[in-house]
Amino acid sequence: MDYALLLLLHLLIAGYWLGGDLGVFYIAGKIADPAQPLAVRLFSARSMLLLDMIPRSCLILAFGSGVTLATQMGLLPINGWLWLVWLLTALWMGLAWFAFLKEHSPLGHRIAQVDFGLRLLVLAACVAAGIDAFNDGGLIAQVRWLAVKLLLFATIIAMGLLVRIQLKPFGPLFGKVASNTASDAEQQALKQLVDRVKIPVLLIWTCIVLIAAFGKLKLI
Repeated sequence: MDYALLLLLHLLIAGYWLGGDLGVFYIAGKIADPAQPLAVRLFSARSMLLLDMIPRSCLILAFGSGVTLATQMGLLPINGWLWLVWLLTALWMGLAWFAFLKEHSPLGHRIAQVDFGLRLLVLAACVAAGIDAFNDGGLIAQVRWLAVKLLLFATIIAMGLLVRIQLKPFGPLFGKVASNTASDAEQQALKQLVDRVKIPVLLIWTCIVLIAAFGKLKLI
């Protein structure tokens, strides 16, 4: 792909990622608000699940496009292996969407676990590559802004996995809301659950902005 078009795609991914994440967080607040009518909360829940696939997909596409850009710039010595990067990107995207479409089935649950494990592997690879980029004589070009981007990307993945873990009680709690059987304590627990993820979510947003800034301005 032409470098300028790939760069444009990479920047658009960051914009849609941040915008989608903001939308998900806003809708989550409506779902957790007991003052909202049940119909509004149910509609918001359905909308949130679909909208959440935008940032999830953007993270995966940012990986593929980012590795390709760094390779074209001569910063990653994997020119002959870019096909493997995009194969992994396509497989990862397929896993994420299959887990979403089949989320209530046993197979969908297992695929979600595979997706979780793959994200851990990518996280570890980004941390290793980021550290390597700081070291003299490493495999990756010693470019500090690239190293920072890799470590920030790893932080985003880590925070995303943390949010998943923190929101595990969300389904059962909202199930009671949907069936109109939630107690006041359970309504409050749902609201606290959404409030609890604010810190990792804000950190994700900050990292996205910093990644764009370091990539575009090459600050260090």
